[in-house]
Parts: sequence; structure tokens; C-alpha cells
Amino acid sequence: MWKKLTLPDRIRTAARLALMLASPSLTCATTITVGPGESVVAALQQASPGDTVLLTGREYQEHVVIDVPVTLRGIDHPRILGGYEGHVVHVRAPGTVLEGLHVAQSGTQLTRDLACVLVEADDVVIRDSIITEPLHGIYVKAADGVVIEGNRIEGRLDLVEEDRGNGIHLWDSEGNRISGNEISNVRDGMYFSFTHSTVVEHNVVHHVRYGLHYMYSDHNVFRDNLFENNVAGAALMYSEDIHFSRNVFARCRGFRAYGVLFQSMDDIVATGNLILDNSRGVFMNNAGQILMEGNDIADNDLAVQLNGGCDGIRFVGNNFLNNLSELLLDVSDMDTEWAGPAGGNYWTRYRGYDLGRDGIGDVPHQIQNAFQSLEAKAPGVRFYVLSPAARILEIAERALPILVQGDAVDPRPLMRPADNAGVPWERAETMTGGPSAWAAGAYLLLTLLPYGILVYASRATARSRRRRSAGTGA
Repeated sequence: MWKKLTLPDRIRTAARLALMLASPSLTCATTITVGPGESVVAALQQASPGDTVLLTGREYQEHVVIDVPVTLRGIDHPRILGGYEGHVVHVRAPGTVLEGLHVAQSGTQLTRDLACVLVEADDVVIRDSIITEPLHGIYVKAADGVVIEGNRIEGRLDLVEEDRGNGIHLWDSEGNRISGNEISNVRDGMYFSFTHSTVVEHNVVHHVRYGLHYMYSDHNVFRDNLFENNVAGAALMYSEDIHFSRNVFARCRGFRAYGVLFQSMDDIVATGNLILDNSRGVFMNNAGQILMEGNDIADNDLAVQLNGGCDGIRFVGNNFLNNLSELLLDVSDMDTEWAGPAGGNYWTRYRGYDLGRDGIGDVPHQIQNAFQSLEAKAPGVRFYVLSPAARILEIAERALPILVQGDAVDPRPLMRPADNAGVPWERAETMTGGPSAWAAGAYLLLTLLPYGILVYASRATARSRRRRSAGTGA
């Protein structure tokens, strides 16, 4: 791979590529048409570098290996089926282009990392294709400069989550671009392992475990993506120098569900993101040097959870809107910064005042209230977060400042929501899995049905008893 070559090797490789590009075989590139009933493999054996292999049939049942850099293009997304064995399309030639295909039915052995499309060559392009019934959808293995754009990847619902592969899996790779794809019903939408300097943008990932999962992957950027209805929108682990902006992390619901999860991360910048309607909005453990600036964190059960080992965390210019709880700590929070020179954050719960009319509250905002402090020590009390007892405790702490509320304080809370113009609220109106009125009605009906049956049965029993009593009396 290019990144592993010495400078003399790079010069020789570049010279060989220049000679290949100047060769008559490329300047006279041809199109080889593969019709119904013909063989893709046979056509590839005839192809020269730069040729286009055009599939005009509807279905091809064979395993395809590409050893010559060609464009493999389909008309109306012809299906290439692997029969649930092995890899379906295996790319080994740098510069190959796959376009307009429907690749399906890879093998299912996780120990072999089988995929519908396996890429083991640099500078490959995969675009405008459909991938169904995969183990892994697209697996990039020790290859650089790969472009994956405009594809739809659908996992197998007949497999439990633990037996599924990932939608896009990258290992030992760098300099890639993943753009405009839709991924659903796989294990992880996009999984990065030792994958660096890669841009992820304009993707939609839903109904998976982790929408985006980084492991030991540095210097990456992801922006303008929608992660919805997953266990975690993004799980960022054991990596550094990650920048992400203008993403939506929404409706990640469950006992261990998160909008964004940081585990052992360093040097992270997050700006202009929407973290909406999750069980936990932001979770950090053993993380450092993280800047959360200009994000909207709204309608979550818990906005932020900070666990041990976190230092150098800064929250500035964020809007914390209508979260049931704002902060949960399992350690002291003396090191976290909740404000910058221009002010702190906006909090729906803030009840202070601004006599100077500079837009900054004159009274610091105590982020963690008495109930949340209690919750950190005894998580089971969260069951009562909406109870009258929690409300009474909140009122009491305002009247009695002697109550211990924790040490997390925004010293300069904003009086009005920050103008976070980059936050993509418009994407929230077009999300893939919003509840419908019909679904809500059906849920309510099913909820009340057992109660109705019990009421009907009890009344029927009472009527029967009255008849027996009346008959005995007669």
C-alpha cells in the first residue's frame, strides 16, 4: 500500500502507473456487454485495464473476482448472487469501479469475515449499488483511498444482531470517503478499526447497534449524517483527533442506549450537532480534551453522563432543552468547564435573572440538582424522576440552599438559547422512524385490551353469581 512504500518505491510505482495510463490498452478501452445467461467471470477474463464490463441481464449467480482494473457497471441494478457462500464480489485490482449493481447472498461465517463486496486494493470506487443479505456489506481490508458513495445496504433480519456483520467495515485503511449511503439492520452501520484520515458525510444509518463505531482510528471527520433508532448513534472508542459536526443522533432508546458515547477518547471537537430524544444524550468515560460547542441537546431522558477518568472536558454555547435530567456524575466534576469567555450554555431549567441585560445570568446554574445527586449514588431512584417526590425535592432545594446539590456549575448561563445556526433541526422532520398516529393508537389499544378483558370477565362472573343466588333464593 502507498502509505507503506519508501520514497524510491513510490517513484517507481508512479512511473509504472504513468506507463500503464499511456498504454494503448487503456487509450483503446472497450465495453464488454454481458447479457442474460452469460458469465461475468468469463467477461472479466477477457477484459483489459480500463475496460467497462456492462451487465444487461437481471441476475447472475456466480462469485466474481476482479484482478484487472475495470468498471463493472449494471443496467437497472442486476443482481449478483453468491448463494450464501463466500465473498460475492472480491476486488483485487487498484482503480476498480463498481457501479449500479445489486450484490447479495454472501456467506455467514463471522470467523471468515465474509462480505458481499470485499476490497483488497487501493483507489476503488463503489457507488449507486444495492447490497442485501450480507454478512458484512462492504469490507475494506488493508486498502487506501476507497470511495463508497450513494449505496443502500440492508442487513439480514433472519439473523440475530450478534450473528450479523457490519454495513461498511474498514480495517487497516486510510484516506477513504464514505458519502450518501443508507444502512440498516446490520450490527454496526460503519465500523472503523485502525482506519485513519477518513471522511464520513451525508449518510443515513438506522436500526443497527452502533451507527458509527471507531476503534483505534485517528484523525477522522464525520459530518451531516443522520443516526436514528440505534443502540448508540456513535460509539467513539480508543481513538483521538476526531472532529464531527452537523450530525443528528436521535431516538436511541434502551437500557444501555446513547446518542454519542465516548470511551477512552482524546482530542475531540463536536460542533453543531443535534442530540435528540435518546435515553442518554452524551456519555463519557475515561475521556479527555473534548470540546462540545454549539450543539443542541434536547428531549433526552438524561442529557449528559460523566464517569471516572474524564478531564479537560468543555461544554460551551450548547442548548440543553427539555431534558428530564441534565447531568449524572459518578465522581466529582471540578475539572469540567461549563462556560467560556462569551458565556456558558442555555438550560431550560435555569431560573436565574439578568439585571445587567447582557444575556448572561447573574446567578450561576447548579446543573446537578439534589435529586440527580441522589440518583448518582442510587440509580434505582430514577424510577421516581417524574414523581411528586422529585418535584417536592426540587422545590425544597430552592428554598433551602443548605441541600447538597453537587459541584457541577455553569457560572455564566445564557438567558436565551444560543443561535446554533448549523444544528440540522430540519433533518429531525424527515427522520426515518418517527411514531405515527396509527402506531400510537394501536399501542394504546393493546395496552387497554387486557384491562378490558379483566373488567368484562369480572362483570360476567358477578352476573353469574347473582343468577345463582337468585335461583337459590327462589
